[in-house]
Amino acid sequence: MNDTLAAALLGLIQGLTEFLPVSSTAHLALAQRAFQLDPLRFGLTFDVALHLGTLLAVLLYFLSTWIALVRGLFQGQWKLPLLLVLGTIPGAVIGVLFESVVERELRDPAIIAIALIAGSLIFIGAERFATQRRGEGELGYGDALFIGAAQAIALIPGISRSGITISGGLVRGIERAEATRFAFLIATPIIGGAAAKTLLDLRRATALFERPDLVAIGFGVSFLAGLGTVVFLMRFVRRHSLLWFVPYRVALAVLVLVAVALKAL
Repeated sequence: MNDTLAAALLGLIQGLTEFLPVSSTAHLALAQRAFQLDPLRFGLTFDVALHLGTLLAVLLYFLSTWIALVRGLFQGQWKLPLLLVLGTIPGAVIGVLFESVVERELRDPAIIAIALIAGSLIFIGAERFATQRRGEGELGYGDALFIGAAQAIALIPGISRSGITISGGLVRGIERAEATRFAFLIATPIIGGAAAKTLLDLRRATALFERPDLVAIGFGVSFLAGLGTVVFLMRFVRRHSLLWFVPYRVALAVLVLVAVALKAL
């Protein structure tokens, strides 16, 4: 596979899977292995460009919310900002402490397959016990911490950040659409912070600009696919549950385990 096609493919995978509850990290890691892509060009550093694309997509989709949030700060409206801070803290702390461990130990295909199945079981449990009795504006500080702690678990490739945080909201009785909205809002600083942390590493930042054409392609495709996916999912969850994604996750996990057994991955 030539580099241009690889950059576009990875951008498409990132854009489609960052917000759908199927785990973008798992899909990127599996694609890089399956297509035997050069880790120097398409490894974790290149992933930063892809994540910046989806970060821009979610920022743009919720732009009015972020503008209202900033304006509200000057009017003494602190609840939503505090909820976002509380929801971000667990993931940020776990990410700083265990990011290197995850990069070294948890990107193995077999572990990803197990996480895909485990995440699916969480979705089933969350949907089974979801009451969805609480709507917009009813999120509390305890809810934010709980959903934030769920987001921290998504550091494991295969779990899915969006899926686990939406599940966390459902467990707390939040309506699915509102849980999804909050999940995307607290994901924004986590995605941005992870990208910034990588770019602060001068060696990695320099590597991004060795092939600016590939970075631009990956970023652009990731942004466009990500924006379309956010629009789709926000509409989808108003009438459909996370259970729709479980068969795909389980099928992918089985496929990965078979490929591992055959030493194809």
